Amino acid sequence: MMTVTGSTLLKLGSRGIHFEGAVWGILLSYMTSPALLAGFAAYALGAILWVYCLSQFDLSYVTFVSSFQYVLLLLVSILIFQEQISMMKWVGCGIILVGVYFWLKG
Repeated sequence: MMTVTGSTLLKLGSRGIHFEGAVWGILLSYMTSPALLAGFAAYALGAILWVYCLSQFDLSYVTFVSSFQYVLLLLVSILIFQEQISMMKWVGCGIILVGVYFWLKG
């Protein structure tokens, strides 16, 4: 969830950044954007939680379960950013979900 939240906030925050001009101006835009700062914080918290999960569960289990984020990111893409998702992407997500299901049951 933290990766999805972080990606969403970074996408929202990136809309207000102008990537022209001096590097210092761009960095100042990064440091003064609440959405970007919250996105970076979400990723940092996600990294801490990831380390915790790795200490408690098998790497293969945590990695497979985390692949569910792809489906959540598609939903965010549609609901928040009104992106068009092709049928091939939906099929790919379906395959991921089926694979995770089989892996968890196996």
